[in-house]
Amino acid sequence: MRGKSWNEKGRIPNTTLKTNLEMGMCMKNPKHNKIPFIILLVIHVCLLGYSFYKTKNKKQLFILLMSNVALAYLLEFFVLNLYKAYKYKPRVLKKKYFDNTLGAILSQTIFVPFTAVFLTSRKIGWIGKILGGVYFSLVEIVFLRLKVYKHHWWKTVYTLVLIPFYFKISDWWNCLLTKQISLIRFISLFFMIMVTEANLIFVFATLRKIRFGVGRVHSLNEHFIVVPLYAILYSLFSSLSFLKENNWISKRRLLIFSVIFEHFFNKVKLVKEKFYFVDYLTVRVLTTLLYGLYRDWVYGKNNEVKGTDSEEYGVK
Repeated sequence: MRGKSWNEKGRIPNTTLKTNLEMGMCMKNPKHNKIPFIILLVIHVCLLGYSFYKTKNKKQLFILLMSNVALAYLLEFFVLNLYKAYKYKPRVLKKKYFDNTLGAILSQTIFVPFTAVFLTSRKIGWIGKILGGVYFSLVEIVFLRLKVYKHHWWKTVYTLVLIPFYFKISDWWNCLLTKQISLIRFISLFFMIMVTEANLIFVFATLRKIRFGVGRVHSLNEHFIVVPLYAILYSLFSSLSFLKENNWISKRRLLIFSVIFEHFFNKVKLVKEKFYFVDYLTVRVLTTLLYGLYRDWVYGKNNEVKGTDSEEYGVK
């Protein structure tokens, strides 16, 4: 037995040493895993800050940012939540599933969308977008080497190809917002609410206040599949509620729907909560006020959507 585990001099075999060294980058100092994420966070926050500083229409830039985040979230739902293409290891949260999701949020809420907003606001063309794709591909390679990120079936070439097109979609979206296309404004409002809902639920889930799933035991895998569906349905109704105008009737309608919607999810055992009703109602009052503010930013304060614009989405 000893001969299989130790060499003649009583030392650990070279293969074992090599394995330990490979794991050491990730396992020996787990606190170091967060350093690359912090560095990128600082870089991209500076990019976004510069973008807002240099842009006059800051409300539209914020709407564009939230729309970019939403598009990234929708892709992430399929790529990460359903098909497990890769895994993040920032080592910030104790539960690996939440830690993985936090890494994805940093990537899809901050790193990529902030860069997209910067490129769009500064009107940087295809060369800059391709360089952006190269930049994120290099970041991905470094993260893989540092073992703070792992591929399952994803390949870096996918990042290299898809990122420039994502940046171009940001340009198109901003152009359509400027032209005040009614469908794009409605979808933007929907996206803003959806992103807020998804992030809010993630915070409450990490605090063990809420868990979505199917059956008696709600696994984290089920949670992160059901949450986007919940957020999409709630955001769709919220957007329709505020489509015609932002007034107290719209807010009251949304609050009533919120209570009924939550009761339904509890009734069919799709959610488990540790909220008192007063706490839940307080959160919903605040989010309703926030979503009304979103509506004013998208459509303009006291600007009613009349005629075919409101009828087009079934609001009378």
